[in-house]
Amino acid sequence: MTTIYDIARAAGVTATTVSNVFSGKGSVSEKTRARVLQYAQELGYSPNLVARSLIKGRTSIIGLIVHPVDNPFFAEIVYTAETLAYAAGLRIFVTTLTDNDEMTQLMLKDLVARKVDGIIITCALSPQTVRELIPPTLPVIYCLWEGEDLPDYETVLFDFFEGGKLAAEHLFTAGHRRIGIVTHLDNNNCDHHAIRTNGFKSVFIKYGVSIDPEFIAGGASKLELGKAAAYELLKRPERPTAIFTTNDLMAIGVLSAAWDLGIRVPEELSIVGIDDINLARYTSPPLTTVRIDKYKLIHQALHTLQQAIEHQPIVSTHVLKPELIIRHSVALLP
Repeated sequence: MTTIYDIARAAGVTATTVSNVFSGKGSVSEKTRARVLQYAQELGYSPNLVARSLIKGRTSIIGLIVHPVDNPFFAEIVYTAETLAYAAGLRIFVTTLTDNDEMTQLMLKDLVARKVDGIIITCALSPQTVRELIPPTLPVIYCLWEGEDLPDYETVLFDFFEGGKLAAEHLFTAGHRRIGIVTHLDNNNCDHHAIRTNGFKSVFIKYGVSIDPEFIAGGASKLELGKAAAYELLKRPERPTAIFTTNDLMAIGVLSAAWDLGIRVPEELSIVGIDDINLARYTSPPLTTVRIDKYKLIHQALHTLQQAIEHQPIVSTHVLKPELIIRHSVALLP
């Protein structure tokens, strides 16, 4: 079995240098680091993670809590987290939460029992539930929080309000005024994407344009429900000239509904989403959307979590800015 001493001899460095490369500690030049990693790969070196965890008193495993990955956005979050964590010598243990409260409690308890070093939460899991089920000594980072009040944990936020504004300004600049909104409404008519829609509505207020409440429909962040919501809006006697959806999955549902109804996009209907999932650039037409930079989001979350694990001073709240990605799903009105 290949050891760090074998790699050191092959690379012409000390065993300490090799150890520093794999642990991320010490001062190692990029040239030396690359040489060590090259020989490690050529010699088939596999670090003994169990031994390392015993020495450090840690598992080097990070818990990641996400919504179901049938939404491509969260599948991309998981992929990004695994890629970045692996590069940092960490592993990701993914927990997908459902609407079942009992199952949520069991899964959170199981996550803690796995002895993860810390947890990143990217879904609407209440801080109260976290406090009840996760020990206060275990570092927790919240990502993508959309509640009015911030949780009592370190947070990496996305400026959803500004994201909604960017989408609205783009549609207004294109001449649209009769605009529908498809958002995440639950069975109690509660808008889980209220910050996004409020940002969008703020532009209406700015221009003195009223919003018809009947032009707001619920898609519950699902493809089929986004499509159903679009049918509701597009079958109105005076249908909207544009629809803003609070995530890309629902926007693709709107595209599908428009196709079924023979409504051309963007000639007869413009569409803007939020997320910028990979699929958005391959729809027909490619979707204009507001990008949530998943790489920056998870990179900052992992960095903050590692600081918390190492008991280093950290900034409690980071806010990432949105970016409008203009493709071909919005037309200028004459």
